[in-house]
Amino acid sequence: MRYVLQLIVVALVWGNIEVVQALDAGSRESLKGISGVGVVVEDMGSDVSADGLSQDAIRAAAELILRSKGIRVLTNVERTRLGSAPYLYINVNTLKEELGLYAYAVNVDLKQVVGLLSIKNARAWGATWSASVIGAVGETNLRQIIVDAVEPLVKDFADDFLLANPR
Repeated sequence: MRYVLQLIVVALVWGNIEVVQALDAGSRESLKGISGVGVVVEDMGSDVSADGLSQDAIRAAAELILRSKGIRVLTNVERTRLGSAPYLYINVNTLKEELGLYAYAVNVDLKQVVGLLSIKNARAWGATWSASVIGAVGETNLRQIIVDAVEPLVKDFADDFLLANPR
């Protein structure tokens, strides 16, 4: 158990460094000209749902932040009509320990259709903005992942989006 806790502490420190490195000016440049974004939350395990964290709660928190900053949240139909079909992809991975502690990794990526330089006129999905964080929380406070991890990353995205697309 001691080694598991040491691993979590090392991962927390390393994870926070990764967030700083992910938020660079090049990532911001890829957000220019985007009129809005959809929000997609990856499926989570049944143990997470049973302990109180849901995709709907994560999606609602992310959409609320985006709308409060004046960023248009696109529906699936609207995303399909746009050429680059941008969406904010939120992935919450968890690992539940025997003592009721959850280790988690949260990744937030902006995905959109991008052109490939290696093949003329070819397009593919690509993550053009990305940030992540890892941490740990007790099973009774599992929803705290939204406040501690998801919301700060979505706010970072929103701030970068607004820097690239001034109103």
